[in-house]
Amino acid sequence: MIKVLMVEDEPLVRRGIASMMPFERFGMTLVGEASSGEEALEALKRLQADVLLADISMPGMSGLELLAIVRERYPRMLPVMLTCHQDFHYLQQAMRLGAVDYMVKTQLDDDSVQELLGRVARRLQEQQGESSAGAVGTGIQGDDIAAAWETLSWLVDDRRYGQMLDDTARALPAAVWRGKLEESLQLWLDKCPSLEPARPASGWPAGSSVSELAEEAEAFRSAARRLLRGTMYSEEVIRSVIRAVDLLHERPGERPSQADVCKAVTLSVGYFSKCFKEITGQSYVAAVQRMSLREAEQLLRNTNEPVYRIAELSGFEDEKYFGKIFRLKTGLTPGEYRLRSRNEIKAQEDE
Repeated sequence: MIKVLMVEDEPLVRRGIASMMPFERFGMTLVGEASSGEEALEALKRLQADVLLADISMPGMSGLELLAIVRERYPRMLPVMLTCHQDFHYLQQAMRLGAVDYMVKTQLDDDSVQELLGRVARRLQEQQGESSAGAVGTGIQGDDIAAAWETLSWLVDDRRYGQMLDDTARALPAAVWRGKLEESLQLWLDKCPSLEPARPASGWPAGSSVSELAEEAEAFRSAARRLLRGTMYSEEVIRSVIRAVDLLHERPGERPSQADVCKAVTLSVGYFSKCFKEITGQSYVAAVQRMSLREAEQLLRNTNEPVYRIAELSGFEDEKYFGKIFRLKTGLTPGEYRLRSRNEIKAQEDE
């Protein structure tokens, strides 16, 4: 069972929240209650809690102070903050300190409570899955090794990054890997514009060995991580947002809803929008549009599909809107872009 400790200084509020929580439905049990941060820390010495439900505003030790201590002493515990409307400006601080979710006490209802517990339960399952995986490889083989470098997760997932380096050294010639890194660089920056300052000044040097390319990849990764951490969000929130970016680009032609992505990365919709923009440097809507335009460009270059069909395949429901956005972003109509691309290909073939 998932063990939950609740910290709330008002006894009536504490009992009310506990009565509304269908813990058992999500494999959870309330193992303790505390009325202050100090009392909670004493309880945690005795209890092996997995989840902490803590009020942000409490007399004495605040919820934020408690959160900072818990994240240091119990890094595997998932803190969920209890808040009121007027406390919302504190919520951002809580998330940056490592809180994984929040609950507005004045807006409790059956649906919101179940959604919250569902998100927390999924987060714990993922966390336990990562632990049990240990050093097991990702199973990346063949062309998948090159494709894996198009993602962003390797920037924030040490185990995945190490496995990708091992697989690359084993199966990809240096020239092939260099080509994939060159191809992927702009894709990384399109997905996450905030990483632009990490762009290598001289690209990926020609003639580099695999080990030299690994050093260049590590330099980019270190610079990117510094930028991501500069947002002051917790490592867990950053990993969730980067995972969301990869999920968005996982299946070309498909457009997962923001709600589905939030559910997959166990972040609430309202909070996700804010941290996605601050971490990636663009809103979720802008990211979807950017991806759609990139797919449209590929289809225009590589197929003879009519424009209305390309608009549909790349996620635009209206051909006129697609044409307007495409021209705004590229300076060309879809037809002009296709013609120019074909002329460029022909000129290369004639050289």
